Amino acid sequence: MTPPGLDASTASPGRSPFRGPATSAVALAALTVTSVLAVSTVHQLAVGRREVAAANDAVSRKDWPEAIRHARAAAEAFVPASPWPERGEQYLQAIGHDAEARGDGATALLSYGAARTAALATQAPGASGARWRSEAEAGLARVAGWDAAGTNGRTDVARPREAARSMLEALAHEPIPSPWTFAALSASVVAVLGGVGWLAFAVGADGRRVRIAQGVVAVGVVTYAAVLLLN
Repeated sequence: MTPPGLDASTASPGRSPFRGPATSAVALAALTVTSVLAVSTVHQLAVGRREVAAANDAVSRKDWPEAIRHARAAAEAFVPASPWPERGEQYLQAIGHDAEARGDGATALLSYGAARTAALATQAPGASGARWRSEAEAGLARVAGWDAAGTNGRTDVARPREAARSMLEALAHEPIPSPWTFAALSASVVAVLGGVGWLAFAVGADGRRVRIAQGVVAVGVVTYAAVLLLN
């Protein structure tokens, strides 16, 4: 017998009339996530290309602070397979090495510091952040040795060595968000998108299912806020 309100032509044995809204919600959530990722990818690619061009122009004018600013922005415009973050880090390393050769410690510190910050900001699978961070920290340690020696670095006394070692130890112990932090943030976003999407299409669903979806959304929001506050 066909349930009241359900067209016999669309009813089929063993199929729940509430399966449609759930399927639509999943499709909506997937479409939303895909659209956001696509827009973000295009935006980051455009930013990276623009910032590398600006860094190149600043280098040609020997405007080192401006070149470092643009190169760091390019290095932080990370999306998988994008060439621009790598270019940005290469610019920062080149500026730092050039500054060391000129004895310009301030510019070297600024460039290596920007390289390290960008490497930390773009930690993700497929990113070469660990290598760039290591090179930036080595550069910071070398420049720290200059200050301890009171020279341009061309010395082999114990004091600059100790200063460089202390700098590397301090940098190595800086706390960074764990993979669990990123996993919790991702799960909370998926929960909110899925719950909101299901509620948007849950016309005629029973109260229990609606309350479950609302609870999922609430848990996602609370988890996201808690992770941000704790980090």
